[in-house]
Amino acid sequence: MSDPIEPFLGTWILDVEASDFEQSAPPQAGSCRIDTEGQRLVFHMLALDAKGETTEAELKGVPDGKPVKLEESGLVDAMVLYFRPDGALVSEARRGGAALMTAARKISDDGRTMTITQTVHLPDDTSPIDTAVYRRAQ
Repeated sequence: MSDPIEPFLGTWILDVEASDFEQSAPPQAGSCRIDTEGQRLVFHMLALDAKGETTEAELKGVPDGKPVKLEESGLVDAMVLYFRPDGALVSEARRGGAALMTAARKISDDGRTMTITQTVHLPDDTSPIDTAVYRRAQ
């Protein structure tokens, strides 16, 4: 059986034109690098927003479906990372056991494109979706 993590590893560059952002103004640019640290996956994200401000974030987790408590976030109290049966790598930000945000990452058949579908579950029962298309860096 092949390693489900391997196709996700590497550096990915945001294709702004191919992406669709409902939650906010599209960023000017962005990248995502996915590495391993032992059994953990490490996501390094960088974005240049519509106003020219740079945002960096890092997420670490084992894709085992077990909630990991977060201490530093005031909005969410746990993060869950897992693989869906279709091969998507999913992260969920939760509060009180309920998913507030879900990001599902899928790799294209040729391995050159990663599509991240991020859904935010708002208190008014709406769920805006951002679809970010990333191309594998050469």
